[in-house]
Amino acid sequence: MSELIQSLLAHMAWADAAILKAVAAHEGVFADDELCQQLPFDMERAKQVPGALDEMERRFQEAHAEGAAYATRLDEAELARTIEFPVPAWKDFHPSVRDALMQVVMHSEHHRAQVAMRLRTLGGAPPVTDYIIWVRDVKGRR
Repeated sequence: MSELIQSLLAHMAWADAAILKAVAAHEGVFADDELCQQLPFDMERAKQVPGALDEMERRFQEAHAEGAAYATRLDEAELARTIEFPVPAWKDFHPSVRDALMQVVMHSEHHRAQVAMRLRTLGGAPPVTDYIIWVRDVKGRR
């Protein structure tokens, strides 16, 4: 299971980098109000909306590096450990690390799809970020 989580996190990093590259290649997209909704998360750092694309890219790189380092330390005990869910309305919900990590990678896929749709609407060309493409083109070369 930890190998799957590592693969999913690595795919997420690759796919996020691809979508950011596509946003950067299409002038003005990062400033688009619909694309960058500036909806803050409930954590202090995430509340700070990046002012430029390079700052967002740096944040992605830091988060992916931290996630990859964490994933190398995963074992069944850590995957089974329960956590406090970071949404106050769900204070009594305690998912496993396994389920929380699955949520992270699946939810990021949702947001990449939103960005891809908006990028296409603005005349840009979103990249293919499917997991199976990453398996074929990237994972085997690592």
